[in-house]
Amino acid sequence: MKQTVLSRRKFLQLTAGLTVTSALAACVAPTAPAADSGDAAMATTTIDIWAYPRTENDGDIVYAPLNEGFHAAHPDIMAQVEVQPWGGRREKLYAAAAAGEAPDIWDATTDTVPAYITKGVILGLDDLLSAEDLADFGDAEIDAASMDGVLYMPLFEAEVNGIAYNGGLLSELGYDPATAAFGTWDELHELAAKAAENNWYLENLSTFNWGEFLVTVHEAGGQVYSDDRTTSNFLEQPVIDALTRWVTEYENGWVPLEYAIGSVDEQGGLPDYWLSLEQVTGRREDAACVQDVEANPDLEYVIGHPRSIDSSVTPVSGIVSGQGWAITSQSDAVDAAVTWVKYMLTPEQVGTRANLAGTTPVGNEAKGFWNPAPCTAEYVDRFGPLLFAGVDTNTLWQESKVVAGPQFQAAILGQATVEEALETIKTEIDALLLEQYG
Repeated sequence: MKQTVLSRRKFLQLTAGLTVTSALAACVAPTAPAADSGDAAMATTTIDIWAYPRTENDGDIVYAPLNEGFHAAHPDIMAQVEVQPWGGRREKLYAAAAAGEAPDIWDATTDTVPAYITKGVILGLDDLLSAEDLADFGDAEIDAASMDGVLYMPLFEAEVNGIAYNGGLLSELGYDPATAAFGTWDELHELAAKAAENNWYLENLSTFNWGEFLVTVHEAGGQVYSDDRTTSNFLEQPVIDALTRWVTEYENGWVPLEYAIGSVDEQGGLPDYWLSLEQVTGRREDAACVQDVEANPDLEYVIGHPRSIDSSVTPVSGIVSGQGWAITSQSDAVDAAVTWVKYMLTPEQVGTRANLAGTTPVGNEAKGFWNPAPCTAEYVDRFGPLLFAGVDTNTLWQESKVVAGPQFQAAILGQATVEEALETIKTEIDALLLEQYG
């Protein structure tokens, strides 16, 4: 029987409807001094924060302890956190902003920064946060939270993606799981051919996983979009190499054919060959070394290696993605909102929040306050430094997926050559670039 497991993000999306919006007990306004003390009552500024659930009760588990420390340090600011459902979160934010009812702060995602800017809901923070406030962040973490050099949503957590191996299957194929490394495409395809003899898959590649395709292009030493967003590079060799690799793996039966989907509606219900122990490598998130083994104790989970087309190209592991604190352009309490964000961005608070929420913190010092499972820490240490961000990760993300997916499928099914598919994609995408960026 095939077993399935949900990624952390997918699980949260599906269970979001069970989460009740909650105001925190920790957000009670500070008590004013007694009337006979001669002191005037302390004035307070209230800020509203929208967050999205990571636990069964983020109000009590995550934000009550965090805001207890904040209110002790800043008794003049009352922070009220409402835990919102994941479903429809962007649309609700846009509607609230249009109605003048947006929160002061919300928990934003890296892939939607351009839309937040276009909708006019997000405030640039370059003049509000200092270099000292951001000292713990790496360059890629800053890039992922920025657009055209402007910082919008400094991250507090990340999803570190990388590669895992099924150690049991590798052993059966004659490899030592402790030393095996498939860092180049040739090495990967040598493994694929051996796995196919046992009717096992190498990996899975979904034609609607735009992030996975970007990673493949960067493994080939390329970039999909020009730095100024005036054109795309779909007809450049690294992009051709990336789609050629995908077509090759599908044609040889090295990846499941059912993942060659042509629309958004086809994304659900696909079998998980990784957890059914029929797939030798898989792209996994940082906590999967615990979650996957819990889902299938027979899985011998081995931390893999980042990849590149050959030894001349620096390997990459994945895209910097995650959540960050954004301040709405409509906020009438920007100073108080900035004070809260600065507090929550200190290494101690970033690390503490990750412990409470069961997530992975960004930054360097923050990890000193983090207590993950040892395998998760090893996974993050190996893959975190080789994540990338930049123009490819914040340009036409949703549009690229919708335009490219059917053309990738056509190339895989032999209905178009690689070059024909990429030419069609480039024509549509370049028109969108002109419309969006001029």
